[in-house]
Amino acid sequence: MPIIVCGINHKTAPIALREKVVFAAEKIPLYLSDLINNETIAEAVLLSTCNRTELYCHAENTQQVKDWFCRQHDLPQDELQPLLYCYLDEDAVRHMMRVACGLDSLVLGEQQILGQMKDSFSESCAAGSVGGLFHRLFQQIFSVAKEVRTTTSIGACPVSIASTTVNLLKQVSQKPLTNASILLVGAGNTSELMLRHLITHAPKRIAMVSRDPEKAKSLTDKCGGEPYAFGELPHLLNKVDIVVSATASPIPIITQAMLHDRREPLVLVDLAVPRDIEETVSRLSFVRLFTIDDLKSIVQQHLRGREHAADKAQEVILKKSADFMLWMTSLDKVALTIRAYRKQIEELRDEQLTKSLRQLNQGEDPVRVLASFAHALTNKLLHSPTVQLRQAGFEGRFELLALAQQLFSIPEPEAELS
Repeated sequence: MPIIVCGINHKTAPIALREKVVFAAEKIPLYLSDLINNETIAEAVLLSTCNRTELYCHAENTQQVKDWFCRQHDLPQDELQPLLYCYLDEDAVRHMMRVACGLDSLVLGEQQILGQMKDSFSESCAAGSVGGLFHRLFQQIFSVAKEVRTTTSIGACPVSIASTTVNLLKQVSQKPLTNASILLVGAGNTSELMLRHLITHAPKRIAMVSRDPEKAKSLTDKCGGEPYAFGELPHLLNKVDIVVSATASPIPIITQAMLHDRREPLVLVDLAVPRDIEETVSRLSFVRLFTIDDLKSIVQQHLRGREHAADKAQEVILKKSADFMLWMTSLDKVALTIRAYRKQIEELRDEQLTKSLRQLNQGEDPVRVLASFAHALTNKLLHSPTVQLRQAGFEGRFELLALAQQLFSIPEPEAELS
């Protein structure tokens, strides 16, 4: 049964499609329950972010995994399937490690994805869809991500979607950021990072609206800015120069109708997937609307200094993914060995049982037959191990004796007194 990765990301699908292929956070346990109730899927973890939606699973049938993925979304299968990528075993493990290290991110080396991956793993553990194999796999993935951060320069001068967005704003805003009024919509991790980066530029004003006013107040008290109730959004849209939106809303929360009284230039950046800002807003002459996919040109400027670090990180990943697969293969050998040993013992048992049943049918004393059965089966079970242990003793291979004590739970033998 292979490890399988199935998904789409910013490289294979535009935002117009990615926003339709999102696993809503509040429904993740339901998705996972549906997965593990499928007898061909043993373990599963779902990761859904603005730049990727991926299913990691231990399953028998790749096509069945693809079919399940497609059924969860309101899209024709022939439209979605060509955009899906699917990796197996070592390729799958390598991909997951690349994701955790930020090597497959829109912003090379960004760190937010590791936290998102850890959260997805924790949610899957809580939902009961993670077993021993994935526990081992994800601990290895997180260990590799830590090693890459500490042994390569991929983590130097951390870059994130938030910092890249600030660079975009510096390029496209008609006003210097120090003179700009900025509105942040949402109070999640991305908005918190945006707030931290923007504060360093000392804008004239930073406002934050959220459906969770207490969280917005906590963030602005800690980092700076003014919190507002979500109902203030239409009013604030007409009072600021820049809007950055990053919520988890399943539908747009900023519409063209909200801006009908405005004429001053406005820069809108939509970092949400699904999108927070109605696409028709871009038709307004005074608006410049950017989505997360528009950050790619700026991201390219940061790649040159990180290519060497990415190569070094890839070397670590290649080794660690191979090591994990070697460990996984050894598990298969253990299972095969146990199966073969059980078959051998069952054949010995059946052989002796057949002989004993024949004796009983011939009218022999049951007590004597049972005693003979027990004695013969014991001798046959002990014969091969006894021969091998004696041979190991003659050859001085005492490590085999120690392993036998552990394998058969034999207490340390005491020396006999003469």
